[in-house]
Amino acid sequence: MSFESDDYSSVAWDTGTPTYLKPEDLLDQVDEEPPSQDLARSTISNIDDSMFSTLAPSTINHTDNTSNSRQSATDSYVPNVVVPAYPMTITVTSPVKELDGTKEAFISYHITTETTLETFVAPKVSVRRRFQDFVLLYNSLSRDFAACVVPPLPDKHRLEYITGDRFGPEFVEKRRASLQRFLERLARHPTLQKSEYFRIFLESREWNAESFYRQKRSGDGVFENLGDALLNAFSKIKKPDERFIEIKDSIDKIEENLQTIERLYFKIIKRQSDLEGDYREFGTSIANLGQLESGIETQLKKFGETTEKFADAWKRMTDREESEYLNQIREFLSYCHCVKNVLKLRDQKQVDFEELSEYLQGALVEKKNLMGNGKGSAGLSSLLVDYIKNVDQEQAKKERLQKLDAKITELEKEVESSNDISEKFSEEIVKEYEVFQSIKAVELKDSLLAYTDRHIEFYRQGLQLWEEIIPILEDIKI
Repeated sequence: MSFESDDYSSVAWDTGTPTYLKPEDLLDQVDEEPPSQDLARSTISNIDDSMFSTLAPSTINHTDNTSNSRQSATDSYVPNVVVPAYPMTITVTSPVKELDGTKEAFISYHITTETTLETFVAPKVSVRRRFQDFVLLYNSLSRDFAACVVPPLPDKHRLEYITGDRFGPEFVEKRRASLQRFLERLARHPTLQKSEYFRIFLESREWNAESFYRQKRSGDGVFENLGDALLNAFSKIKKPDERFIEIKDSIDKIEENLQTIERLYFKIIKRQSDLEGDYREFGTSIANLGQLESGIETQLKKFGETTEKFADAWKRMTDREESEYLNQIREFLSYCHCVKNVLKLRDQKQVDFEELSEYLQGALVEKKNLMGNGKGSAGLSSLLVDYIKNVDQEQAKKERLQKLDAKITELEKEVESSNDISEKFSEEIVKEYEVFQSIKAVELKDSLLAYTDRHIEFYRQGLQLWEEIIPILEDIKI
């Protein structure tokens, strides 16, 4: 292979120039469906320093005595330090159906944010957003922070969209809770919570007209970079990094455990639903028995009503567990998938570096051969052509060496740049995994506490119901 005329187009080089977009420029490209998590991650190949920002500032005081003051997100940068996210509380409430009666009807949600970040106009701000706005936010963060694990949005492809019940109260409440968890994950991320686009989303009252410019690398179009991703999909890393093998294995185990929990919980929910039905049937049978027994009809009717109320409590607990706990398990499975996609993108950067290094090594070998015997990879055929064309052999050799030197210089710069990107990306992924682990711990704690509270509430209701029926049953005369 000759390196004199190879343009190395098969390697994703970082040679784009910056262009700028407004948020409204993206609106025509956004519908109410979040992009494929695989596609969103595989189409980003141009990386610059602005994307390596999880290595957070280290000069900020995070002690409790500063929690009430407004804090800056722009302190000095120190590598290899992950600083916890600033205190930020976000609530998604009051869903409202807008443009009711039209084809353009949608649900908007009231979002309230409380934070100490000084980049916000006030410590407490509120806005209304629709699902399409969340998609726009997700797309922007995924593009601007390629090395960050952007949490997934709730899936649009649900049965409610097919049956037309996407405005039903149950679906709206599930989506509201999922959107709140999405924003909470962003708020817990030390980099994403400080992004300008996230701030605008949370506080701007003129979202569509906001003149906020985002830097976008040219050449990161979907089809161009999808081609790069598909090309590298057939290339394997020659020197795998044990750190990321361990991270991937850890994520695989987390997914496996979550899938087991999901499967078992389906069984639990089915049992609870069966018990609910059995209690209702049991209560009805007792009430019917009272119609045949003189003197205790009232007491038996009351017992049947108590059993019916107990079955209602079973249903409320089951519904809330399915809506809250089970949905959280599914969402965290999607979150794990996002981590694995970022790992794939890191692998792609290493493959880019390794391929460029191979090109450089090949060019150096060709130069050495050319200087040693005057032939290089051109061989006898090229020399014969030069002879036929009366080309001076020394001049032809000199020209080939000049071309090779130019290519080698170019490749050396690209190898150095690619190595720098690959190393930075790797460092960032290590920090992202720490952030993911921290968010996982918080959510696991919160979800299990909520699960426990639901059961305590259920058993308290049951205890109260059965205690209330005791005096009524004791009035039965024997």
